Amino acid sequence: MEEILKQNSEPGSYVVYGVYDSVNQPWTVRVHDFFVDRSRVPVQEKSYFFHLLATMLDAGIPIVRSLQILSKKTQNERFQRILNTIAYDVERGQKMSQSMLKFTAVFKESERGVIRSGEAIGQLPKLLFRLSDQSSRLESLSMKIQSAMTYPVIVLLALLASLVLMVTWVIPKISVFFTEAKVDLPWLTRVVLAMSAFFSQWFWLLLFGVILAVAGVWFYLQTESGRAAWHLFLLRFFVTGDLVRKRNVAESIEIMSLLLDGGVPIHEAISIASEAVPNVHYQRFLRELKSAVERGETLESKMKEAPFLYSESLTAMIGVGESSGQLTLISQKLAKHYEEEIEYGLTRMTTLLEPLVMLVTGVLVGLFALAILGPIFSLSSLVTL
Repeated sequence: MEEILKQNSEPGSYVVYGVYDSVNQPWTVRVHDFFVDRSRVPVQEKSYFFHLLATMLDAGIPIVRSLQILSKKTQNERFQRILNTIAYDVERGQKMSQSMLKFTAVFKESERGVIRSGEAIGQLPKLLFRLSDQSSRLESLSMKIQSAMTYPVIVLLALLASLVLMVTWVIPKISVFFTEAKVDLPWLTRVVLAMSAFFSQWFWLLLFGVILAVAGVWFYLQTESGRAAWHLFLLRFFVTGDLVRKRNVAESIEIMSLLLDGGVPIHEAISIASEAVPNVHYQRFLRELKSAVERGETLESKMKEAPFLYSESLTAMIGVGESSGQLTLISQKLAKHYEEEIEYGLTRMTTLLEPLVMLVTGVLVGLFALAILGPIFSLSSLVTL
């Protein structure tokens, strides 16, 4: 019993990137390290870390000790190794934001910028509390968007799989029956049988073409021009456009308000916000906005040049905040308002999409049933007569 009590209850081992060497480790350890070092760190894990770190710093616990404690608390082994490394670097004189630069795949530029600003102005706990809350809310929005799109996508994929199965396997068997019966088939049945014959004969070629097309589109979307074209489509598409605009506006304004509240200059806040938004067109405009502010222009005057990205009412509210000196407060309220708008829009979109998906499914199933069962019923009536 005493031996059990002496065992360490914390998961994982003490690994510091840049110090730990896995070359001389057994192959099983190297394989384990390979998968751990490429695993994903959930946003909820980071949000919880930011909150606990803020709490510990606010209570007066030194940052190195706080990082060491939190590295043992996390259940994500990769994140544990990252926190071990940051604690190691900070203990040797680096700033936390500098050490985080090693892990750009885990910590976004906006998160590093907030922490860098908190270190510079001596308000790290305050900004970490805000960062934790913001990360949690934005992740919640992302999850709601994904959930809203999951149902129609799954239904349409299942419908597509069912249609492919019918066209390539079920209908060819039925077409033999129609051929032997030598009956005059309706045009809809002839179309379905022709499609079935085409798919059955050229199935592997079509499959190869689809895979090639998907791979080509994927590689194109990895390019700068491809991402720009795709993001512009999302902004213009009637189903997604409004939600995409509101999400990017909410995220950029939330980051700006967080940084301005911490005393960060507005041009730097805009620069960090440009790295936080997912849409490249908002990123480009925010970089232009930063340059305009540095030249002495107001936010309102520059944002008026992009009515497609920023609505007239939003621009007017930003102008009121600038003129009254309440930009931080108004930005916070605008960000909250847009998050509520996104939730309402998701609810409305889901309400509209569900019956639309069911209607499309019903129409396609009905057409196939009419094409196949119609001639069969006709033959049955002839036999009865």
